[in-house]
Amino acid sequence: MMALESQAPHWEWYYIAMYFFIGGVSAGAYFIGSLIELMGFEKHRNVSRIAYYLAFPLICITPVLLIADLGRPARFWHLFFSPGAGMPYMNPTSPLSVGTWALLIYSGMTFLSFLNVLVADGRLTSPALKKAHDLFSRIPHKVYAAVGSFFGFFVAGYTGVLLNTTARPLWAGTDPLIGSLFIVSGASAGAAAIAMVMAWKKVTSGDDIERLKKLDHIAMIAEIVMLAIMLAVAGQYAAPLLRGWYGLIFLGGAVVLGLLVPLGMQWSRRQKASADGVVLSSSLILFGSAVLRIALVQAGQL
Repeated sequence: MMALESQAPHWEWYYIAMYFFIGGVSAGAYFIGSLIELMGFEKHRNVSRIAYYLAFPLICITPVLLIADLGRPARFWHLFFSPGAGMPYMNPTSPLSVGTWALLIYSGMTFLSFLNVLVADGRLTSPALKKAHDLFSRIPHKVYAAVGSFFGFFVAGYTGVLLNTTARPLWAGTDPLIGSLFIVSGASAGAAAIAMVMAWKKVTSGDDIERLKKLDHIAMIAEIVMLAIMLAVAGQYAAPLLRGWYGLIFLGGAVVLGLLVPLGMQWSRRQKASADGVVLSSSLILFGSAVLRIALVQAGQL
């Protein structure tokens, strides 16, 4: 019986780990955009615009990855709808069921925010979408921005909870740290994605970039602390994460290239005014965020 309970779920990294990563970037970006809007920081409106432009398209990718990973993709709708009862349902004891509904709500909020910036920028040309915008614009945007940011970080964190609720030693032994780690990592990756796009398109002021850097500094330092705690709590079960190929990915990719190098670059005065430096450090942060999830998903299944 114990052998059956500890059987690995056989998740493929290019589906599940990428779902964790892309969902985290979307949630992190949306949280930053909505926070700026809720706090009324009009001078940083470009940051929230780019955040909303990123969040919705990114979250649209995640259902495709989830459905592709299912053994029977055509039954995906059963997560929302009970064929026997003939009505929508949610299993509150199932992290997958709760998470799927949270993903649905979050996707809806990001869609509304996406439409909102399209209208504000004069880019919405579809009559049907304009009618939809007229309907929901009666509700203050801050309302669904707040709802969306809550469910966004729920989506980012519950992916770690999915790992912690399994019987695999590395994942179960670090409960509930992976969920918290994914939230912090998502905030860092979201800030990096916004900064990279803004530097690349040259649509930002130096103050915007500096504020995003400060946010990233806090998130990355918190991520390093949480990783250290997670490894200490995991003890001997952290071995698959520290040796061999997955050790190289985790230590070299996630920790060194994804955290320590970008921190060093961002603290360097020479890089502060360099758009190329911002793009490079942001790319490394995103790379590190992705390989962190790959390492945790794959090493946990050994």
